[in-house]
Amino acid sequence: MDTVLHTDPQEQLRSLYKSLLNRQENLDEFRQLLSEYPPVADDVDTEPLAAIEVRTRLSQRIREWTGQPFGGLSASQMHMWRAIVIDRRMALAPWGN
Repeated sequence: MDTVLHTDPQEQLRSLYKSLLNRQENLDEFRQLLSEYPPVADDVDTEPLAAIEVRTRLSQRIREWTGQPFGGLSASQMHMWRAIVIDRRMALAPWGN
């Protein structure tokens, strides 16, 4: 019998944030694994095997940190997180405007 994970994505994200904010070593490892994930390449249509391995490792670590079921990060989510955390690309509105 197949088990289907019924989890709230917002709750998963909250759990991840809490884990990263409460434990510096989790944040450091999160950053390290994201830095190992290759940036977006325009000429590559498929995710390289090394990238899949990093994504799988990070997804497993998130499960361990949060202690909750977690379906895993997609390649597009990895690119988003890498852009925000590693490349520091994030569109923010200026404060006070």
